[in-house]
Amino acid sequence: MYAVGVVLLFLGFAMIVLSSFSGSSASVGGFVLIGPIPIVFGSGKDAGLLAILSVAAGLITIAMVYLTLRQTRRMGTPEPTEESNA
Repeated sequence: MYAVGVVLLFLGFAMIVLSSFSGSSASVGGFVLIGPIPIVFGSGKDAGLLAILSVAAGLITIAMVYLTLRQTRRMGTPEPTEESNA
C-alpha cells in the first residue's frame, strides 16, 4: 500500500509541473486535515470539483491508514523465540 501512495504523490507532482508549461489559466483546490478539523480551499473555475476530489482523496487516505493499522493489530506482535547457544 505504501508504494501506491508514493506513486500517486509522484504523479500529482508530475501533473502540476507539466501543467505549468501549458500557459493556460489554472484552478487550484485542496484539502488539509488538521486533527479532526478539515479545511477545504480552492480558486479558479474548477475549484469546486477540485475541492470535492481532494476531500475524496483525503477520505480514501484515512481509510487506507485505518485498514493498515487494523490489519497490523490483528496480526499482533510475534513472540520472541529462545535460541540455544550450543
